[in-house]
Amino acid sequence: MRIGIAILCLLLLTGCWDRREITEIGIVAAMAIDKDKETGEYVLTSEFLRPAAESTQTPTPDRPFLLVTTTGKTIYEVMRKANQTTDRTGFFAHNKVIVISEEVAKEGIIPIIDSFQRGKEVRGYVWLSITKGVEAKKPIEIKANNIARIPANYLQNLIDNNAEQVAVSVNILNFYKRALAEGVDPVATALVHEKTDIEPFESIKLSGAAVFQKDKLKGFLNESETRGLNWITGEGPKIRGTLSVPSTLEEGKFVTVLLQELRAKIKPEVNGKNISYTIDIEQEGRISELQATGEFKTRKEIFDYVRKIEKEIEQLIEKEVKAVVNKAQTEFQADIFGFGKTLNREHPKIWNEVKANWVQIFPTTSVTVNVSVNLTSTGLMKGPFDPK
Repeated sequence: MRIGIAILCLLLLTGCWDRREITEIGIVAAMAIDKDKETGEYVLTSEFLRPAAESTQTPTPDRPFLLVTTTGKTIYEVMRKANQTTDRTGFFAHNKVIVISEEVAKEGIIPIIDSFQRGKEVRGYVWLSITKGVEAKKPIEIKANNIARIPANYLQNLIDNNAEQVAVSVNILNFYKRALAEGVDPVATALVHEKTDIEPFESIKLSGAAVFQKDKLKGFLNESETRGLNWITGEGPKIRGTLSVPSTLEEGKFVTVLLQELRAKIKPEVNGKNISYTIDIEQEGRISELQATGEFKTRKEIFDYVRKIEKEIEQLIEKEVKAVVNKAQTEFQADIFGFGKTLNREHPKIWNEVKANWVQIFPTTSVTVNVSVNLTSTGLMKGPFDPK
């Protein structure tokens, strides 16, 4: 009996048969994908960590990461080739960000993401970003305004801490789902290369959004257009950054509003063969800074002033929303708002009739924008400070 139990334990309690020791693997924290213009092959730059350089016990003076560049016809091939030049087997499960160049993204990135999804070596929550006007490897090697010594940590924190509406944060799983879905086109995080007059004379900035038609890059949105996109979709951080508008109390002075809860709804309307949309946006906020000096004598003066600021913000939101809709329709022909998706949800029969030609129909749809702003807290009960 005891012998039987012992044999059973040997069969069932085999331990971690696929365990890989930390000393045997090379942890890849970031990946950058470019293309060789002469051969057309992928160029993968992998950022391997050097744990000894970051040790809290006996840190070494070495740089805490190693950049390894490999080339090949497919992503899986270039990932494997890294093992030929480093003394550790590449381990990609702790990858934090994938950076793809503008040139590669224009050709389509579903084959790239499919390789990650199929191989299961890269997790779906990894941030996906597109570089504008610079090679993809630049952000993972640049000495930017980073406090973290490892560029991958810098980029991850930059995207994680995105608290403004002027940029987007997208991981590869969400991009993959949108690229394969009907009635919506994806966007991705945009990384912009900037040159400065201060050492190190260049930096990377999280700014705007990369716009795709399915999986092919069509172009970029600037910061105000991206803010318009986020107002339409209702996506973005919970505290949605700040917005400054001219003060009506004093010329040249501004009022800063902290944007808070946002409610946005897209409503499709079908009239015969005409398809139109109404976008209802409700934005809450509070006044966080007032540059103008003076004093409100009555509550009515405060009320009237707040209403004026709300109207200014409503006009600004409407302007930015209409600008991004116009650009998506005329320049990109990319439904990044999910208009087709809402049409499918509200009028599935109509969607089935038009979905085959949605790329041509989307630019012709008319859009009405309704905006309501409510400043729930003003801090103006005693009015602005008036220096005596």
